[in-house]
Amino acid sequence: MQIKALKMRWASGGVNYSYLLSKLAPPSMNAPNWIIDPAEPLELKEQLTANELQSITTIVNTHHHYDHAGGNIVFAGLLTERKNPGFIIGSSLSQTIPTSEIRQPSDGQIFHLGEKVTVESIRTPCHTQDSVCYLVNDSELNEYAIFTGDTLFTAGCGRFFEGTGYEMFSSLNHILERTKCIWDKVKVYPGHEYTKSNVKFVRNKVWKNIGDNEAFDKLESLANKNEVLTGMFTLQDELNFNPFMRLNDPFVRKAVGDSENLLSEEEVMTKLRKLKDSF
Repeated sequence: MQIKALKMRWASGGVNYSYLLSKLAPPSMNAPNWIIDPAEPLELKEQLTANELQSITTIVNTHHHYDHAGGNIVFAGLLTERKNPGFIIGSSLSQTIPTSEIRQPSDGQIFHLGEKVTVESIRTPCHTQDSVCYLVNDSELNEYAIFTGDTLFTAGCGRFFEGTGYEMFSSLNHILERTKCIWDKVKVYPGHEYTKSNVKFVRNKVWKNIGDNEAFDKLESLANKNEVLTGMFTLQDELNFNPFMRLNDPFVRKAVGDSENLLSEEEVMTKLRKLKDSF
């Protein structure tokens, strides 16, 4: 499979990612090819070859927010060789073309990108109630990837705009349950490049000193040297350095004022996200 990361809204501070997902490199006109969260069509057009653009069969959203789904209809208009591209969306809040095939995936639903490449939808309500992550498996190459939208970021998680700490805790664990035994193989592709800001928060509030968490120390070093970090880390890496996935870590508990371990994991999640929101 091929995953091409595409920048959007970096000049304005949004640091969004869209992704071209295809079975072949370069993408074939005769196989299903996805564009994920094409919020800024003109920016994306500049980064895609003519063949890549016209090969896209399906517009996919991780959730309905404008900086992920707001470009759906305009982007569809660029697909001049695909008069009615398909849509895979979390809810009716995402814009679509009425004449197109529109699918709102159920949890665990499987899609096929040609032979031996499957995509599983994982419902992850919290940031929005229609949030969907997409787990990709290329069985021929034994490769895995997950597109996490605004649910899971490198060393962070999304804001609880439509949900609660309990829902984010449950959603992140739902991802881990669906990927049990392959955490070290699943590369994470989030919806934004928030790594540097997340690292700054974590260093300031959680693992304050070098040596507190060696995995986080390595992440910090990489973040200082690289602008684009999407796809560099696995779910196992997140379990090693992401405080939102280490809610029983003594340093995380201390950061939220619970050195005596009196709070539930859901309560720690809520307090940690509030700490991040005000950072």
